[in-house]
Amino acid sequence: MSTFIKSLDYDLWDMIVFGQELPKEYISKPRIKYNEKEKEMLKLNAKAKHIIFCALSSNEFDRISSCESAKEIWDKLEDFHEEKNVEGVTSCLMDMEEDTSEDESENEVNFTFDELQNAYEKLYVEYENVCLKNKTLKNNAMSTSKEIDNLKSENSKYLNEIESLKGKNSFYMNEIEILNVSSKLSIDSLEENKKLKLEIDALKKTFSKFSSSSDKLDNLLGLQRCVFDKVGLGYAKMKNVKHFKNFFVKKK
Repeated sequence: MSTFIKSLDYDLWDMIVFGQELPKEYISKPRIKYNEKEKEMLKLNAKAKHIIFCALSSNEFDRISSCESAKEIWDKLEDFHEEKNVEGVTSCLMDMEEDTSEDESENEVNFTFDELQNAYEKLYVEYENVCLKNKTLKNNAMSTSKEIDNLKSENSKYLNEIESLKGKNSFYMNEIEILNVSSKLSIDSLEENKKLKLEIDALKKTFSKFSSSSDKLDNLLGLQRCVFDKVGLGYAKMKNVKHFKNFFVKKK
């Protein structure tokens, strides 16, 4: 196994066996503050852990998954397994050497820490952009929801106004019907007035004729004298004899 690991990177074996010191602020320290030496140490540790992980079963992986350094993983494996078991792990790694060495040049992709850092920063920028878009969409959704509520309120208001206008329209229609009836009655009344006027005019003409005839009759009656009036025959004028001059009284 040592030959296999040394063939990949000699410093990896030193990292596994001797456990070179990692940066003290390995977890809490921001990555951008690491110096080049610290970055290189972290890279070697991660690569060594990856090689060991590839040779472990799921049960073995569960036992060492919380370890931070490759040396810590190796020590736990030595404690958990006896030397024979450790050799079994070594043989498993050696069995992988042939396949790995053949495909390593084609399939293995090595990234420097700076490349990983740049990729992380790009992903973080994209994440912030997505969060910003999501926030904008939420604000737009809230604004749209408020607009919908306002439109519903206005629609309800307009519906109430329509109902009110319908009531007023019904009232005015009744008023129009009343006015139509009143207008019809007025027309009928005018026609009746015209008829009455014609009748009055006819009566006036008849009365005028009657008055004229009455005047003539009065004149005739005024000219007559009583049969007992013998004036001119040697008799004195009769007294207390009323003629029929005023017998017919003219109506005023």
